Amino acid sequence: MDAEYSQSMNSAPPPTLPDQPESGDLHALVPYYQTLLISVMAWIAERYERHPEYPFIDTKIDLMSGEEFGEEDPVRDRGTVYSYIQGRGLEALAGHCRWLRRVESPDAARLVPRLERILRETLGSLQRLRRQNGGHMAFFMTPDGTPFTLDEHGQRRPFVLGAEAPYSLSDLFCSKGMYAAAAYLGDDSVRQEALEYCKRTAEALWDRTFVHDQQPLDPKNPVAPVPGRHSQGPFMLSLGTAALLTDGEGDQEPLELGLALIQHILARHVNLNGARSTFAAGDFWEFIDDTGEPYKSGGAVPSDPGHALEFVGLTLRFVSAAFARPELTNSMRRQLHDAVRHMPLILKQNFENGFRPAPQGICKSFDLVGRRPINADMPWWSLPEAMRAAAYCWRFAQSDADRTGALRVLSACHHAFAHHFVRPELYYNAYQTRDENGQPVHVIPATADADPGYHTGLSIIDMLEIIEHA
Repeated sequence: MDAEYSQSMNSAPPPTLPDQPESGDLHALVPYYQTLLISVMAWIAERYERHPEYPFIDTKIDLMSGEEFGEEDPVRDRGTVYSYIQGRGLEALAGHCRWLRRVESPDAARLVPRLERILRETLGSLQRLRRQNGGHMAFFMTPDGTPFTLDEHGQRRPFVLGAEAPYSLSDLFCSKGMYAAAAYLGDDSVRQEALEYCKRTAEALWDRTFVHDQQPLDPKNPVAPVPGRHSQGPFMLSLGTAALLTDGEGDQEPLELGLALIQHILARHVNLNGARSTFAAGDFWEFIDDTGEPYKSGGAVPSDPGHALEFVGLTLRFVSAAFARPELTNSMRRQLHDAVRHMPLILKQNFENGFRPAPQGICKSFDLVGRRPINADMPWWSLPEAMRAAAYCWRFAQSDADRTGALRVLSACHHAFAHHFVRPELYYNAYQTRDENGQPVHVIPATADADPGYHTGLSIIDMLEIIEHA
């Protein structure tokens, strides 16, 4: 990390909130999380500048040891470009640049042009890779643009990705990341290209041609497609696209997209209004079957509490953007208010399902039938996502019970994240995963690369802005 910033970095311990904080207590979080965000971004800038021959965001570090990943490792080395990380990274850097321009800090001001360079050059790299592959991206790619999977021996197996390929999660992350970067940089030509990419990816959701291309890197987190099992994940993640486009496009199309995505998930993945007496109110199942019923596996109905909490945060982020649009009709406004009404319940129930008070974290998966964890590992990302969701629920709360409930969730997740995951000695990055006993473990949640400020940074920026404008 560059010495100039490390000398000014505040390494004070994270603030401790009461279990049931008051609104005024939240302001204690602001300086700590400003330090965290600036530190991570300075680290990303320094790594990029250290390897000018590598035109990609580089977060290839072992978060357990702090060491660089070794060369010639097909999962971890610089020969493997994770499109998820590059797409998420573009969106994250654009969001951080907007935020840094509002922060009164010399460190923030010095970072902006460095991050803008990364944005511009990485955006160009993704354009190149996409052009070489028929307008698509793949989960694993080499720096020269060759898509690959891993064979049974863990070695790279190249494949051809052409224009006829279906749109995928890699396309989803890259399309919205490219849009966010081009919009921030003021590049209207690339913004229009990315906008069309976003639209085509969203259309694939509704015509059921969309595919999950994430490659399995954790045996306890099976991600391979299963016939008859349909995930809410891409619909939830596309809410991030809808929010970005609602912020940037002056028409009703992004509003209609966001409302349709919310309605799809609420109607098919959430137990509302006593629809299913076998589940608790607000329960959120990850999959449905071909008939639209909650998907069962070995008698269990899997839920990912972190995804449920992420849904709450992305829904309310979209709602916040939508309420500011002059194109909003009265009918749309009523739908938004109806969505807001359900969020405190979904926040409360899925926090209770997933949060493990003793080891301090949110379990990866939970059985809604047996009411116990399926995968008790605790990834880092669900905690900042839950903090964003709780902050928005606090902001939109219509009752004292909803307000105090949201603050209780925010306090618990802040404490777990800041005190048990974040590593100030490693530029304020966080352990990727801790096990059911609270021990950091070598488990890859989705990619071996560390978070480029997407789950952590963008969630926390939204939380800080809510706190600062309360």
